[in-house]
Order: sequence, then structure tokens, then C-alpha cells
Amino acid sequence: MTLYDDIKADYFNVSLTGHVFADVKNVCDANQATHAYLWSHLLNVANEAKSLAKRFNLDENAAFTAGLLHDIGGLVPNSKRVALAEALGMDVLPEERRVPMLLHGKFSAYFAKDMFGVTAPEILSAITYHTTLHANPTDLEKVVCLADKVKWDGDGTPPYLIDLMRAFHHSLDAATKFFIDYLYHSDLLVLHPWLIEAHSFYFDKVAR
Repeated sequence: MTLYDDIKADYFNVSLTGHVFADVKNVCDANQATHAYLWSHLLNVANEAKSLAKRFNLDENAAFTAGLLHDIGGLVPNSKRVALAEALGMDVLPEERRVPMLLHGKFSAYFAKDMFGVTAPEILSAITYHTTLHANPTDLEKVVCLADKVKWDGDGTPPYLIDLMRAFHHSLDAATKFFIDYLYHSDLLVLHPWLIEAHSFYFDKVAR
């Protein structure tokens, strides 16, 4: 048995039907004891992503699917994340070794394809980059990232929410630019290179 086999046996030990919605719900139900919040968060983000996609004339189904799977990699225990990433042949950045939580987007995309049958590159990239974005993000990536921030899984109301919602009235890019700057200057344990790239893309170039 590989480490990945162990993870699947411990956290994804349900009969998968090929219907993403039902399969994600079943996985979340199976992990209710330790991840009671997960299904609610995934569904909230999926619905918000779909709403934003409709607002900005994007693929609503793609946004919903990406939102539904964006945090499924969070089922991997923090203590096993670096080892699993290495076992799966992923490039593990120094910042991800220091803060293994940052690997969950990569895991989510991997699981989305390997276990849930999602193959669309645009959906997988939206899942991968949903925490920090990266340079020159696609509109779908922006929508999934920001849906996750609107429907965050923290306590209370996000401190940035009013300003973020106001930025949406201008454009999707305005909202993205606002949040990237907010995140970049917040009290993070580490600055992920993807976030640095995203911030540079929006703020170090003329007329962005």
C-alpha cells in the first residue's frame, strides 16, 4: 500500500458513482466526525462561484464544479501533506514545506481528476490556484478564488467583505486586484510565490 492508497482508504472510502455532486457529498458525510464544516463550505463556495460566473458571463457549471472540489484536498492531515505531495511527484515549494496547508489546492486538483473524473484543464487550474491565484489568472480562476473568500470558512464576517463586494461593482478584475493586495499585505505565515506573482502582475505592471 502506498501513502496515497492509505489516504484514499482513510478519507475517500465510499463508492464513487461518477456523479461529482453526489460523490463529494458522500465523501464529506463519511468524514463528518472530523470535518463537519466541509460540505457546507464546499456547497456555499460552489453556489457563489456559479453566481459570480453568471454575473460575469462565464461557464456556470465549470465554476460550480471547481467550487465544489476546491477544498477536498483539505481532508489530508497536515502531518502527511508534504510526504503525500512528494509521493505523488508534486513540486513542493519551501513555503509549502513550512506551511503544508498551502498544498491543499494541489491535492484538490489531483483528487478532482483522479477520483472524481474531472479532466477539464480550466477547472483543475481554478481548483489548484484558488488560495492565492498566480500571474495572469483566468476569469474562472478569479471567480473560484473570490467565491472562496466571500464564503470563507472562518468565524464571523470576513473583514474585507464590504470592500470586496464594492469592488465587484466595478469589475471582476477590480475585485481580484483588491483582494490580492489585501492578502499580500495581511499577516500571513509565509508569502507563497504564486501570491507574489499575482501581486506583481497587478501592481508592478503599467495600466493593469
